Amino acid sequence: MRTTKFISLLITPDISKAYVENLAQTPPTADWIMYRHRDSEYLEAFVRLFAHKLLLNLPFQNAQEICTLARDCAGVHLKSYLLDSIPQLKASDSFAHKIIGYSAHSVEEIESALAYGAHYCTLSPIFPTPNKGTPLGLGVLERMSPALRARTIALGGIKAEHIPHLKALHLKGFGAISYFKL
Repeated sequence: MRTTKFISLLITPDISKAYVENLAQTPPTADWIMYRHRDSEYLEAFVRLFAHKLLLNLPFQNAQEICTLARDCAGVHLKSYLLDSIPQLKASDSFAHKIIGYSAHSVEEIESALAYGAHYCTLSPIFPTPNKGTPLGLGVLERMSPALRARTIALGGIKAEHIPHLKALHLKGFGAISYFKL
């Protein structure tokens, strides 16, 4: 089996001025950073600091808005209501070299998003996470085909002790908030 880089994805928590200042002084080790705060005054700072690895996860209205807001970022991470926007983004010259991710909560959603052209999907929650419902568990990842696992990022309750098992499954990577001590 071909090996690929195991991606680490920092999902931003509630952002404060102190959080941004800390990030600027001690950049996170994450490969990608998912920014998900639409009305935050900190978006400009995140773009300036991390454009090369920044994925926007905002309440976008349509593909045109996505292209405009993600102009200076590495890509986007889309919510389920934007599934139909993926082909439009893939066809856009402004998205020719950008990453398109998708938030999935089932294997069926992953299959659909990848068929539409997403580069990867997060699948959550894998482990217990406050306010995120019943965890799917490692079994769902283990039962997935190797091709799907290679494009899936595990999300939800990820702790350091889970990482070796997730890597052994040949997932695309993992995403977390609290795992990254900032």
